[in-house]
This record gives sequence, C-alpha cells and structure tokens, in this order.
Amino acid sequence: MSLCAVTKLMNQLSADFVMLSNVEERYLLISKRLREERKRLGLSQVDLANSLNISVRAYGGYEKSQVVAPVSVLIPLADLGADILYIVTGERTAALLSPQEQQMISALRAATPSVQAALLSMLKAGVETQTVINQKYAGGVGQVIEGNLKMKKFQF
Repeated sequence: MSLCAVTKLMNQLSADFVMLSNVEERYLLISKRLREERKRLGLSQVDLANSLNISVRAYGGYEKSQVVAPVSVLIPLADLGADILYIVTGERTAALLSPQEQQMISALRAATPSVQAALLSMLKAGVETQTVINQKYAGGVGQVIEGNLKMKKFQF
C-alpha cells in the first residue's frame, strides 16, 4: 500500500471517528432531553413505559442512551404532550409558547444586534433584589452617621 493510499485511509478513518463522536454526543443529548420531557410531564419511568406499552427496561435504555428511541415510541410520546422537536434537536416547539412569547421572540429576531443587546440589558435589569444594610459611620469629634443603606443586586 502506498503512502498516499495510507494517508487517504487515515483521513477517512479520522473523519469517520469525528462523525461517530458527533452522533454519540447527539444520542446522549437526546436521552437527556427525553428524561427532561418525562419529568416535565410529571411521569415516572414506570408510568411512561406503561403509557407507551413498552417495558420499563426498554424505556430506561432510551434514557441511558443504550438505544435510540424509535419513531414508534416518539409518536405516542408526542400524544402524551412531549415536545418531540425539543427531544431530537434541543429547540422548543413554538406551539408551546404563548402568543405573547412568540411575538416577543419574532420581534427580537428581527431587531438589529444593538437593539437585541439593549433589550437583553433591560430584561436583566428588571430582575433585581434589594438588600438593606444597616451602616454606622464614625467621623471626627463626636460625629456619627447611622442609617439603612439600600443596595441593588442583579441576578443573571
């Protein structure tokens, strides 16, 4: 085998490995999101497996990423209220958003980057807590200033 042929083979194996790694990573994310959706629906693995007419062991295999959930499981799962788009892609289905949330997202996406940054800053500024600290300052000869100091703390 020539050096050129070996190089081509090594490049192909490397590309195949990267693709396999990405697929495995996606399967792990799918199993994680499958678990999240089950919990969002308020169901145990036993309850969900019974609703899907499959064994608990089979369903557990989907959440452990041992096996990818087939379409024959995803369709009835959607009928139970699971967001299949989210499970597969990580993107929430717009139908699960209120009309106001859909309108806000559409407007945000249509805005310029500077407007998006300003809106994000305003939204973050709206989430704040206030802390009251009792402070006492002693100055020169007999000078004492005492009172409550209000400080805003922003949570992001």
